Amino acid sequence: MSEKTLLRSLILLTFTVLGIIIYSMVVLRGGAKQAATDPGIQPIVEITDEPENLYSEFYVPDFELTDRYGETITHDVLDGQYTVVDFFFTSCPLWCPGMTQSMRKVQQATYGTSLRFMSISIDGNVDSPAAIDEYATRYGSDKDRWHYATGDPSVVASMVMDGLKFDLGDPSDTEDSGRLINHPTRLILLGPDRKVIGLYRYDDPDEVDKLIADAKKLVD
Repeated sequence: MSEKTLLRSLILLTFTVLGIIIYSMVVLRGGAKQAATDPGIQPIVEITDEPENLYSEFYVPDFELTDRYGETITHDVLDGQYTVVDFFFTSCPLWCPGMTQSMRKVQQATYGTSLRFMSISIDGNVDSPAAIDEYATRYGSDKDRWHYATGDPSVVASMVMDGLKFDLGDPSDTEDSGRLINHPTRLILLGPDRKVIGLYRYDDPDEVDKLIADAKKLVD
């Protein structure tokens, strides 16, 4: 092989290797971005990797709704308590049944502690107190530890978007297979000041177990 041919081969090999490196970097960066997102409604506030800043802007604001018995229920039920909160609606065809099952798992795993639970309907125009009472009974919710609430959808939307920083998008989104209303799909651990301690995926057993462990450290 001549020196000129060898030189051309080396130059071609160099550009090929550089191309592979650049392509790999682009793919890895795209994969990292995809891994950082998962199904469900995401917070619109960027979460940093610094522990001191994690969820610092997330909280449940004051509210007044109606409980499963038709009585007024307010933010007072959260004050001074560690509480796991989720948002649901009784006709939800996808996420809500699984979320409620995971809430029940946490309820059972923390039996005998002071941990509280609250499920808030985002479909107050349909979910009457009787409807959420039937839902709560169906899933074996502890009446002493697990509150349910329904009411003005705009009040709930304000809680979700203004306080908890989730983007609901269009709350009237529907599909032919059933009413699909946007809502958070995380189990939310609140502190006694109504500020968020952590967000946990209901459909990830490891995250549900972490929620149980985190809660037990706080309430035991």
